[in-house]
Amino acid sequence: MKTINLALCLLLFASPIAAASQFQSLEAIQEAVQSFVQSSLDPAGQYQISSAQIDPRLQLPACTEKLEIFPQSGNIRSGRNTIGVRCPGFNNWTIYSTVVIKSYEAILILTKQLNRNDTISLDHFSIETRDTSTLQAGYLTDPNDIINKQATRFVPVGSVLYRFHYREPTLVKRGERVNIQSGKPGLLITSAGVAMTDGIKGQQISVKNVSSQRVIQATVINSGLVSVYF
Repeated sequence: MKTINLALCLLLFASPIAAASQFQSLEAIQEAVQSFVQSSLDPAGQYQISSAQIDPRLQLPACTEKLEIFPQSGNIRSGRNTIGVRCPGFNNWTIYSTVVIKSYEAILILTKQLNRNDTISLDHFSIETRDTSTLQAGYLTDPNDIINKQATRFVPVGSVLYRFHYREPTLVKRGERVNIQSGKPGLLITSAGVAMTDGIKGQQISVKNVSSQRVIQATVINSGLVSVYF
């Protein structure tokens, strides 16, 4: 009788171990997904990666082959990602999990209110590290992109700065007297003119020559200076 009871006890204790070996480790799946995601990201970046979300009730046949990991969208990006995990071979199965990636970058944050047409200086912003995974494209990371540029709109303090917040400054204004350089390198002639429209650097605008009263197309070079090269 004692022998039978001992055998039953051994069977009861052994069964969970044997059963566990028949199923795929969910922890191993999570580790495989984590490794895949990390290897897909820029090693120079700063990231926070959530653990793969997997239903703990899953009982998948143990995979005897190397797990295949793939992003459903075709690439790994900041934000929410759907990741596929496939077991090839005899016990084949495929499941999908989600991983959330936060990407941190040093970006420009407005510290002084901007009004339309203000000239932007270093005093207007600071550089702060933020999670950019929730930001729209076009946020600024380089101060040189915005210094001495002109604000396109009112922007309140604390705003993330974007490309659409600035434009090249207006160097020539409509009705303003300008110098017109014409000719070719080595033989330049300067004459007086009046700008017919506003203009930024490199833009072609209409200019009236004061002497001839002719309206010509000239390129803005600098404040009060346009050129016509032949």
